[in-house]
Amino acid sequence: MAALPNDVLLLIGEELQRKTDRWSLIFVSRHFHDLFLPLVYRKVSLQSWRDAASFFYAVVKQPTLARAVRELDFTKWHAEGVREYEHDNITNCTLLTQWVSSVSHSQAESDRWIQCLAQGSSDAWIATILPLLTQLRRLHLVYSTSSPHLDRMMQRVVSGEPPFTVPTFRHLDLVSLHHREDLDQGDSSENQEPSSSQLLLPFFQLPSVRVITANSVVDKPPSLDPDNLSGTDSPKAGFSSVTEIDLRASSGNHGMEMLIASCAELKSFKYQHSDAHVLSHGYRPSAFHRSLSSSKKTLQTLWLDHYGSHYPFTAAGLNQSHDEWFGSLADFTALREVRVRLTNLLDIRLLDEPVIPLVDCLPSSLETLYIEGCEERYFGMLVSQLQTVIKTRDRFPKLQRIEIEGAFHNASDENSHSSGAVLESAIKNKVFQAAEPLHIDCVNAGMELRIHDRALSYF
Repeated sequence: MAALPNDVLLLIGEELQRKTDRWSLIFVSRHFHDLFLPLVYRKVSLQSWRDAASFFYAVVKQPTLARAVRELDFTKWHAEGVREYEHDNITNCTLLTQWVSSVSHSQAESDRWIQCLAQGSSDAWIATILPLLTQLRRLHLVYSTSSPHLDRMMQRVVSGEPPFTVPTFRHLDLVSLHHREDLDQGDSSENQEPSSSQLLLPFFQLPSVRVITANSVVDKPPSLDPDNLSGTDSPKAGFSSVTEIDLRASSGNHGMEMLIASCAELKSFKYQHSDAHVLSHGYRPSAFHRSLSSSKKTLQTLWLDHYGSHYPFTAAGLNQSHDEWFGSLADFTALREVRVRLTNLLDIRLLDEPVIPLVDCLPSSLETLYIEGCEERYFGMLVSQLQTVIKTRDRFPKLQRIEIEGAFHNASDENSHSSGAVLESAIKNKVFQAAEPLHIDCVNAGMELRIHDRALSYF
């Protein structure tokens, strides 16, 4: 019986989803070992400095393995102690010291880098490994408040400084950055903000990157950034190929203008606000309207403040601003999906009716509208506004789905879902009654209507 061609064997191997199954293949025979080992390295997850060290030695000794890596994941990284003999093994490793020396610009930098590696620093190990992986498509990073090695390395990559004179990360498509306070070392990080905005910028300048996700991004105007007083290192307007931005638990006091303005064709922008950052001045939706105005013809998905956290007081003082309305969305001609808080969607302030009707705030291209954070006192008004939208359906021919989220449950029923009660019974009957006219209009228009309550976790 003739042996299966290698191409067929590889297709079979790719269908094996569990890494343990792929590992089993390499022990079948020498032929299978050589054929399937690169497949095992297709997606790599490094969870400690020991994983990183083993991976480094493997790919340096066999560069074909480095070229096989398509996805690298550090999100499960945890700090591990370094024993004295392990410390010495790292500092005395010729392969490691030679590589670090080749990517450093001075002996002092190289020595400091090696010492950080010997301390198990995630920042140092990540910065050491990344330049080796020329075929990366997806990258999931963790970073601490201070990440000097990773930041320095990425700055050199995008600037084409030695040893990165040949374009690096030419195939990288998706990048995610996760700030981890547990990785902070020493006292120097106290009361400092995460440097994610600084770390993000180099990835925006890589020509192949399309999707960027990050958390704990703190927006600063360029003039206040001590590391970039002139702003000359930031991307030019419309320079970046990034089309999707997802920022979580972040603070965009200035509407993330530097990041948004760099995108030539932004299609999706998702933002979740958090007042937990030292420099947070509260949520300012109108700042995002100004920033996103350059993307009015391309933006298809807009999520603003999905389940964000808001404190009564911020660094700016009492967190009560009338700067809550995002602004009209009518000019966002490509917009298909909107997820936004009610007070950001409509300019109501303390009024009974919005200053500008909802029908004049929505784009004709809209397909899905998710309204979050609706207080019960505004529910009747919102229902009326949405009914007007449906009655003028010719202006919104693509609208198919409306969802409303708010605090609609009975206080006495807060624990009813834990006893297996029917979920809808936990939402106040008068809310369903108030929504019934809208429900009828939606049914007649062939649209879907859903009512949510975030306290009911499995809705």
